This record gives sequence, C-alpha cells and structure tokens, in this order.
Amino acid sequence: MNKDHMFYCIPQQAYMRTTNCTNLRKRPAGKAPAGAQPMLRACEKCTMYPLVDSQKVPTVSLDAYLGGSKPKVANLQAAANRKIIQASIAD
Repeated sequence: MNKDHMFYCIPQQAYMRTTNCTNLRKRPAGKAPAGAQPMLRACEKCTMYPLVDSQKVPTVSLDAYLGGSKPKVANLQAAANRKIIQASIAD
C-alpha cells in the first residue's frame, strides 16, 4: 500500500492518507491505557477497512491532492464493494 495516496473516509467525513487509516485502526477501542490515544468513534464501526487494504477506494497521490485534486467518494453500495465488505465481516 502506497502511503502517499489520499482517499475520502466516509465515517470521518474527511480526506485521509491510507497510512493514517491503518494507524487509526491500530489504536485500542474504548478506554485506552495511559499515554495511548483511543480509537476514534467513527473508526470503531468502520466498514471501509477492507476496501482501503485491498486498494479498492478511489485515491489520488498526495502531490495531486496538494495541487487541488480530490479523490471520488467510494460507493459502498456497489456490488463489488459490498462483496469485499461482506467477506471481511465473515472472517
């Protein structure tokens, strides 16, 4: 996964780097131990992780994003995307 790609995170309602998505989900859910930051509430129930991991979300490079380009919003209702999400839930 290239860490210099930006995508639109639907739960956060913000543009985010793919690396930041991975780092946010590694945080502990709920109350975190001292010194650690808890997972964001929107990340706790996020269904976009499998799409980000398999690089199925529309992305733009960081340079293009800083130049004004914005990635399209992923269609979570598309048949292919629903299949990827359902497969990750079943695991």
